[in-house]
Amino acid sequence: MQNDALDAGIRPGGLRSKQDIKILICYILEKTGLKLSCQSLEQALISSQLVNYFEVSDCISDLIAKGNLKIEDEYCVLTSSGSRIAAELEESLPPSVRDRAVGTALTLYEKEKRERENKVNITPSKTGFDVECKILGGEDGDLLSLSLSVADREQAKIIKEHFLEKPDIIYSAVIALLTGNNDFVKDTLERLSEKS
Repeated sequence: MQNDALDAGIRPGGLRSKQDIKILICYILEKTGLKLSCQSLEQALISSQLVNYFEVSDCISDLIAKGNLKIEDEYCVLTSSGSRIAAELEESLPPSVRDRAVGTALTLYEKEKRERENKVNITPSKTGFDVECKILGGEDGDLLSLSLSVADREQAKIIKEHFLEKPDIIYSAVIALLTGNNDFVKDTLERLSEKS
């Protein structure tokens, strides 16, 4: 395949052909079945270091212009021709590239999903920063709402990061501690150490 894509920022084994990049985009959407925005799709490919930053959006735009992709409710959706590209040409991509791209897309999707379902607000206060952490529960209200005061922005950022990484474990830990269920506390702490 002709090397017609920029290769700055691409790790060894990455894609250097626009045709391969387009196939990979179709493959990710077909194999994961995820609803990804163009920005999320670009981020997944760039963070995997499989493609060059400048090439991804051009390839997505080209796929849209040729009718292989369409935008529905801000998400990239494969058309029937895009699905055929993924099915017929996936074998032209190395398995390591396919696996890495799909894994990165799934990880990014899960992160974005956690951020949609859980909110953290950081606001300055007289003594430092207030951090409000919420696990959203839909129309019936929040499942958990927790407010903390911390000394500086760095602590607030660390709390936000950890809360968004493990909201399920944090929820379980709060319930276990507040109900005094020592076995549940122990199980929750073991889950936390497994995820670290």
